[in-house]
Amino acid sequence: MIDKLSRYGASIFSTMTGLAIKHNAINLAQGFPDFPVDPRLIELVNKAMVDGYNQYARPIGAPDLHREIESLIFGNYGRSIKGEEELTIYPGASTAIYIAVQAIINPGDEVIIFEPAYECYAPAIEIFGGIVKPIRLRPPDFTIDWEEVSSVFSDKTRLIILNNPHNPTASVWNREDFEALSGLVDERDCYILADEVYEFINYTDEGHLSIHSHEHLREKAVAVSSFGKSLHVTGWRMGYCVAPVEVTVAMRKINQFSVFCGNHAVQKGIADYLRLYFDSAKLRKEFMIKRDLVVDMLVASKWKTLPCNGSYFIMMDYSGISDLPSKEFAEWMVSKNSVALIPCSPFYSDTYDPKLVRLCFAKKEQTLKEAIEKLCKV
Repeated sequence: MIDKLSRYGASIFSTMTGLAIKHNAINLAQGFPDFPVDPRLIELVNKAMVDGYNQYARPIGAPDLHREIESLIFGNYGRSIKGEEELTIYPGASTAIYIAVQAIINPGDEVIIFEPAYECYAPAIEIFGGIVKPIRLRPPDFTIDWEEVSSVFSDKTRLIILNNPHNPTASVWNREDFEALSGLVDERDCYILADEVYEFINYTDEGHLSIHSHEHLREKAVAVSSFGKSLHVTGWRMGYCVAPVEVTVAMRKINQFSVFCGNHAVQKGIADYLRLYFDSAKLRKEFMIKRDLVVDMLVASKWKTLPCNGSYFIMMDYSGISDLPSKEFAEWMVSKNSVALIPCSPFYSDTYDPKLVRLCFAKKEQTLKEAIEKLCKV
């Protein structure tokens, strides 16, 4: 047997959650909420099951959910999509990303990613014979050096993966970033994979700048999002992808011979919830309150919080506390201080290891207060 991902070990997220369980620690590591799902959403999914939505859905997605996503994209970004040709529902955004990479790249193709990068990008590229070309974001705001990107871009560059808002850094793209990206890919045989799973969790005055809003990029854009983040149901594994027709056709071929379709009742329930109850402004406000609580409570501590403009994560500088590498420091924190965080080093492809850890604040206020009190004592 050939292990195509032999250099990769267990996910840092499952590792730190496992340590949190072992040490009975507060888990601010893995990005999932500890507060209840809206009971109306549960009721709607249950109703869908009772109403008989228990067999295969269309491989491209349930019609009701298609209509609601089309409405969501038009209402937020002014883009009219042709759902039958461009939109597909997948069992989670990570599945959509994996299938998109498989559909687009061939062995030897180069893919630009921005580091620290979410852990699923590089393995998906490498397992299909692609070559990862990492660009390091510049702290503390984690901005992009577009001259460096241009220097790496070549005739072999087939795909650029962006994550906006960004996990783990909580940075967001601005208009200048999209202008630079457009200048780079214009008239080049290169697609853009836009991971926008935190699209409704943006704290800037301007709000989320989606690739959907950039008409000149749409013919190259594969946009992925997730209801797991926006509806607090990460375990339901429900994502979607809008892509150019030729990419959608290729992705759907792979989809029909792999996962085939997403959970039918969940799709129906989510569609009804989007139509009746979903409030993105309320979602943003709730997470902004949590973010501000964490930042305010840590002001007088030895931790230094970095800017958080999107997502439900905060990067924290621990250089005033320890000289340990980030993974060792995170292990020390969970075993000795009973708070689980995510080290920054696994988000890089090389040995670069800034003294940073990621905190997830998608938690109840009580959970956050208890954890921050522990952090302030370190």
